[in-house]
Amino acid sequence: MQMKSIVTMTALLGFLPIAPVWAQIAANEHEFQQLSAALKANDAERQSAIAICIKQGIGDHPAGAAKFMGVPVDRAAEAWCTRMTNGIANSKLTLADVNALNEGTVTPGARAVLKIASDGKYNLRPFPSFRTVPAY
Repeated sequence: MQMKSIVTMTALLGFLPIAPVWAQIAANEHEFQQLSAALKANDAERQSAIAICIKQGIGDHPAGAAKFMGVPVDRAAEAWCTRMTNGIANSKLTLADVNALNEGTVTPGARAVLKIASDGKYNLRPFPSFRTVPAY
């Protein structure tokens, strides 16, 4: 599988929850595993895939995805693309998860990837967490 096609296929992920008319990113499980391995092995390729996905956006109405992921609307594409790409690279998303998203269904695996801030930027708590320190 060529790297250019990996970037193109991964970039399609940005549209999955909004426009279910996208073609599959992989024809079969073997291709999907190749995609996952390539993204895991090459950080530059992974970052490129994320950047292309962000540039393409996640549709005309990102508010629903933003709410689902717990991020600001203006960061929805970045969070979606980063979480999906990293989820594939880290084998936390299966081809079945991605295909289900393409059909408008959120699987438990996809929910776990999309709701947890794997990108490390938007995992904000509503209230600060304080540690109890004994009084002296």
